[in-house]
Amino acid sequence: MLQVDNLHVHLDTPGGLVKAVDGVSFSIQKGETIGIVGESGSGKSVLAHSLMKLNPEPPALYPQGTIHFEGQPVLKMCKTELRKLRGNDIAMIFQDPMSSLNPVSKIGKQLIEAIQAHQKRPKQQAREKAIELLEDVGIADAKARMNSYPHQFSGGMRQRVLIAMALASNPKLLIADEPTTALDVTIQAQVLDLLKGIQEKYGTAILVITHDLGVVAHLADRILVMYAGKIVESGSAEDIFYRTSMPYTWSLLRSVPVILEGGPERLIPIDGQPPSLIDRPAGCAFEPRCPFARDACRQVDPPLEHREDNHSAACILPSNEFEEQKKQLEGVLTT
Repeated sequence: MLQVDNLHVHLDTPGGLVKAVDGVSFSIQKGETIGIVGESGSGKSVLAHSLMKLNPEPPALYPQGTIHFEGQPVLKMCKTELRKLRGNDIAMIFQDPMSSLNPVSKIGKQLIEAIQAHQKRPKQQAREKAIELLEDVGIADAKARMNSYPHQFSGGMRQRVLIAMALASNPKLLIADEPTTALDVTIQAQVLDLLKGIQEKYGTAILVITHDLGVVAHLADRILVMYAGKIVESGSAEDIFYRTSMPYTWSLLRSVPVILEGGPERLIPIDGQPPSLIDRPAGCAFEPRCPFARDACRQVDPPLEHREDNHSAACILPSNEFEEQKKQLEGVLTT
């Protein structure tokens, strides 16, 4: 359905050229769920917006690479073609539901506008469709809540409204950019279950952008790990969580608090900061923060290479050697 090949996205800023996305390639099949994880500033949202060509131009530039949706080149589409693509074939759930909804307009009116923008429906039919969508996303007493304003909804309910709005035209691909940010864990679980239910009902492919590994573990068929604008590891949830082959992914997992039967495991933060995307260092971008770094890492920027099955990683350490070093370091950290 979606094919991204060697995509580069640069942002022309007063401080210099920001290489926000630096040679990313991946694909999404019909009905598949892909998770993209990484720290803030790793290029996840810029990548997501690029799939619909939503990044403002300028400052955004697309010097290399292609994006094809069902064989059509997205980056070469005119405004009319992009308007047809957005909302109809690809829809997006943005990060902050409060800033994505008009605070002075009723929920029902906003939903009806979204439906009529993409479908030629009379207002009454659009209203009926809006009520149906609210019911699908679990809003109780949907008919009455059509007259509510965004501030009268909780954060989780506003997120459900955005999901309903994104589903207005039954899109083939749904992009969820940090769909559980600022929600408590109970509401997060409800939103994730809702997305899974929507996928089962509509057959929608889903791309989830998040920094929360727990979110993708619950939802994704495949996981892509991004760092400094590149994909540094990809594989199934089992590959990423149990057969990690990239030090950055391992470090992300170690920095997540896990409660064990014998007490809490020690939380190990990742030292330092992500590198500048304007003046990226030579060699591996994670080298200054990597506990397994060696001299060669300062000269070699490792490509994403196949490890086993559908598992790939960008690291000069062979998988068996990385496993041995992980065990040694984990023993030291535990002590």
